[in-house]
Amino acid sequence: MKTKKIMSLLITALMMVTVFSGCGNGGSGANNDTQGNTTTQSNESSADTTAEASADNSNTNTNTNTNTNSASSEVKILTGVTGGKDDEEMAKFQESLSKATGLNVIMEKPSDYSNTLIQKLQSGEKYDLIYLNQKELLSLNEQEVLSDITDKVKNSKILTDNIDPKEWKDIEIDGKYYAGFNKKEIFIPVLLNKKHLEQAGVDYKTIEPTLDGYYNVFKKLKETIKTPQYYPFDIVLNENWDLQPWMASANIKGGVIKDSDGKTYVPYATDTAAPVWEWLAKLYAEELLDPSCAVDKTKDTRSKLSSASQLISVCTDWIAWGGMQNKNAEASGVSSDDYEIVMLPGVKTPDGNYMLRKGNASLWGIPVNANNPDGAFKVLEYFATQEGGMLLSVGIEGVDYTKDGDKITLTDTGAAHLNDHGAPFPINKNFENPLGYNPGIEDALSLEQYASIETPIQNEQDYKEIVGKWGVMIVKGDTSVADGLKNMREELVSRGVCEK
Repeated sequence: MKTKKIMSLLITALMMVTVFSGCGNGGSGANNDTQGNTTTQSNESSADTTAEASADNSNTNTNTNTNTNSASSEVKILTGVTGGKDDEEMAKFQESLSKATGLNVIMEKPSDYSNTLIQKLQSGEKYDLIYLNQKELLSLNEQEVLSDITDKVKNSKILTDNIDPKEWKDIEIDGKYYAGFNKKEIFIPVLLNKKHLEQAGVDYKTIEPTLDGYYNVFKKLKETIKTPQYYPFDIVLNENWDLQPWMASANIKGGVIKDSDGKTYVPYATDTAAPVWEWLAKLYAEELLDPSCAVDKTKDTRSKLSSASQLISVCTDWIAWGGMQNKNAEASGVSSDDYEIVMLPGVKTPDGNYMLRKGNASLWGIPVNANNPDGAFKVLEYFATQEGGMLLSVGIEGVDYTKDGDKITLTDTGAAHLNDHGAPFPINKNFENPLGYNPGIEDALSLEQYASIETPIQNEQDYKEIVGKWGVMIVKGDTSVADGLKNMREELVSRGVCEK
């Protein structure tokens, strides 16, 4: 690929609203409130541990020869979220990755990732691996900037044995692969305050998974919990985040979908979604839904659900935040007898299934002008091993943790880094985190079977704004459901989000 073509691509990328948004931000997802992209999830997951565990960890070792740091073995990486938390740890992360792979790894982690990527590649600088999310994967592939690694993936025992085939299916483009994985993406279930439910005489395991079933639970909670400013339920309605566990009742998925006629549409704006909007409006009218849903962000719902506040009993959030709520309660001295968050898949679809949203993939691409594509691929393989997963999550031995036999002990530095050096949930399906899970995570992981990604939306902010705006008006009763959905569809079309 000629540099001129890459420069043309990057000018296009500069105009994309969400290019690598949040990359380089190592903070909590609470500071990046309602974005559902992969970077946010990495940040939001930072206090949590692995997404899956199994005893089979075969095929997890890579070359650990440390004597091949020649120019020919150099792998140059531009990273957005993966690596050390500061310059000093970044150097040690780079050293650990070099030692593990037998390569001379050079990593750059700029604070302003998207602009730096554009500037560096426009100047002709070459990289062997670049960090990207799923939206960028599609865009870069269209411009023929990424290498086709399909054959390499299929011939790699590590990547085929250690990564769930469903993960590869999610990033497949016309039957081919143009990227490898940075981490495993998580999903958004329903979070519930178990102790509130028990006070209301509700066993969370027996909640009827229908809109009426949850309505009845909310009624009981409202009758039982008398805390001032308490509401049973809250959502981030103004940004359409995240209604999927409830929209499942209408058998519809969020995002922009292509119909049988080839035209795109937004399922949440269709008349099929009307019963869910009517249900939300009913909850609002009966004060079962927090009226602040019209303005709340995820930081607000997290605060209200926390053990310190307990001003709501139910919301939706990333699975990692369910574990974090329990961990934070434990750290503040609150017993699980007094506070515990449990997670459920929401309401059933008409065919008796569930439908949850999974985060879009966090990836690594090998540019077609890479100097060392083989070395870059070796790094992709290492990230999918047990050892690679340890580096990406727990961190660097001697810095983030110490090891005495099989016993792993976090250092103060490691505890502060919250089990996140780019992949709090490593992509290796056999990964075993020796530190275990935050409370509630292990039980909730079984819900992953119901989660799938949404098709990436190029003008996602317009989508959120329009659905959120009309959704608020419908729920508050400022417009009828029918008129609100009609106006929602018209504005989505007029602003180019969809075609009908």
